Amino acid sequence: MILQLFSDIVNDELSTGAILNEEYVGFREDYLVLHCLLRKYKPTSFLEIGTNMGTGTKIIKNALGFDAKVYSLDLPTELAHISLQHPINEGKGDSVGHKCNLPYEQIRADSMNFDYASLGSIDGWFIDGEHDYVHPYHESLQAIKMKAKIIIFHDSDILEVGNAINDAFSKNTKKYDLYRVTDTRIAYAISK
Repeated sequence: MILQLFSDIVNDELSTGAILNEEYVGFREDYLVLHCLLRKYKPTSFLEIGTNMGTGTKIIKNALGFDAKVYSLDLPTELAHISLQHPINEGKGDSVGHKCNLPYEQIRADSMNFDYASLGSIDGWFIDGEHDYVHPYHESLQAIKMKAKIIIFHDSDILEVGNAINDAFSKNTKKYDLYRVTDTRIAYAISK
């Protein structure tokens, strides 16, 4: 992984118009990096895994603009019990995506068996679902398989998530450059 600092990515030009996420300590910086990466690399289609309340979804859609197609995937209500990251298990009810008032398509499915090819070509991915090994590993391999030009990860500082990212890209070093923003929880990969 190539190490970068927050200041390597976030600047006045790219951060213009950013929605600030103040929900938790460190989210302001994490989501400013997300916004700036999206503004820099300009994917025209984008998939977020892990909608939760929809704050990240709103930040993504705001950064990409009206013309970009944005999808967000989270578990359906009947499978909420299998995730610690679902709003139901955080005591917020079945409020998936309710904080995003910008146009996007909500998908309710399990990321482990979803047919990603059904969405067509997806330029960019934001992987922010389960904080274990198997989910980000599987989701990363799916993004690589679909030839995403940018794949962004949240919570890459969690050991299992970081290991999953490294393992998924260990056989794909000729296809992607992998970065870790050291003073945030963001990692990302750019296709070569």
